[in-house]
Amino acid sequence: MSSRSPRPASLSAVSGASLALRGLRLALGNRAVRRIYLRLALALAATSIVLVAGLSYALWTLIPVPESPLLLVLVWTLRIAGTALALLASPLLALFIVNIAFPFLGEDVFLAGLRAVAPARADELAAANGAGFTRSTVSSIRRLLYFIGMTLLIFMLALVPVLGAVLGPLAQLWLTSSMLSWELLDPYFDRRGVDHAGQRATMKAHRGAMFGFGAPWTLLLAIPIVGPLGFGLAQAGAALLVTEVLEPRSRDAASSA
Repeated sequence: MSSRSPRPASLSAVSGASLALRGLRLALGNRAVRRIYLRLALALAATSIVLVAGLSYALWTLIPVPESPLLLVLVWTLRIAGTALALLASPLLALFIVNIAFPFLGEDVFLAGLRAVAPARADELAAANGAGFTRSTVSSIRRLLYFIGMTLLIFMLALVPVLGAVLGPLAQLWLTSSMLSWELLDPYFDRRGVDHAGQRATMKAHRGAMFGFGAPWTLLLAIPIVGPLGFGLAQAGAALLVTEVLEPRSRDAASSA
């Protein structure tokens, strides 16, 4: 069970995207996941919809329309890019909020997904003492503040006329995809007792795979109303990040393909 592995330090973004698709099939095909994921999905969908509605209202209603043609272009660029950023960022913000308020929801779904591919690993994690509520919550809040800070910087980039409307959403896609994978792994890091610095180092070492895994889910979850219902599937599918990226050891003898 050595941490030294002959495998590469990080899989590629393409490999990560492939894991995301396999994770979707895993979640959809597992009865245990389907049975318990609905509570998480509904909580996240409701939170995400409220966030998107609030941000969209602020962008399209509270910002006045100027008379100057130059300022008008700036306002419309801000609205278009801001709406795209809100659609990409709101699902992850919702995940942060729900994980902080109800950490057991995501953990139950994650362990159900892990149990489908590596039951012994799932039992091992479930029996671990973990980092504890306080340390886990502090780590989640630090991730949330980092995400908000980086999103604000990207929002400033989106203010650049014309070019910002393209670069802003692309930068937000990269940030949200990477952070989504990180947040989906929160139950794993918590059970393993990995501190914030250790989590950052792990994510950096596997940045390609983490972005690749998070990108398809980010685009799916950004679909208004119906997208956030896929949160529970993403949480279960994150089990493959553990078995294929973070701990690529031999499968449990009793695990299913």
